[in-house]
This record gives sequence, structure tokens and C-alpha cells, in this order.
Amino acid sequence: MTPIKEGEKLMLLVKRDPRSNDEIATALGLDKSYLPKLYKMERLPRKPLQKAMAVFQVSAGYFTENVETPAAVSEKTAAYGTLEQRLQAENDTLKQEVARLTQMLEQEKKVNAHLAEALMNLSKRG
Repeated sequence: MTPIKEGEKLMLLVKRDPRSNDEIATALGLDKSYLPKLYKMERLPRKPLQKAMAVFQVSAGYFTENVETPAAVSEKTAAYGTLEQRLQAENDTLKQEVARLTQMLEQEKKVNAHLAEALMNLSKRG
């Protein structure tokens, strides 16, 4: 796991704030084109850091705490197991329905063949 950079923490604050990037940059006393550069920094320069703490009303600890990003999302596999089982059961049900409908079609074809033969025999009589 890697620690979250101070610049990334600033970006989180900016994204959560309802103000526009222009308004935030003005409040920080910066040009808005400088914000993306700050987001990439491991450590923020002293002045922007102090301004950010004042503008967003956070302590220095917010930026300096070593919060780590997870290397991978860990999820419970049990939920997927039951989902997989439900999908398999649904798939089996659909296969049975397809087999039933196929059988019905075959029966209809036989009935239609018999009807066609009966119509032909009737037409020969007339």
C-alpha cells in the first residue's frame, strides 16, 4: 500500500467543495492552472498548504497523516458464491424452458404436417 500524497488530499478537498475551481484558486491565492500541479505533489509547498488549511478548515494533520491507499479492493467472496449459485440455477431453469419450448415446437410441426396431409387428401376428393 502506498500513502496518499498531500496533493491528492488537496484534490479530494477541492472535489468535495461546492465552489468552482476558479473560486477555490482565488481563495487559495493561486492561478487555477497551478491546481493540477499541486495535486501531483508528494508534499505541498508551505504557503499553499497553509492557505488550504485555512480555506478548507482542516488541520495540518489532515495532510500529514499517513493514510494509505489499498493495493487492491478486498471483497467478500461469499456474496459472489451465492450470486454464482443463483445465476447457475437461473441458467438451468432457462435451459429447461428452452427444452420444453423446443419440444412444443416439434409437436406443432407434427400437427401441422398431419393437417397439411389431411388438407391435401381433402383437396384430392373434391
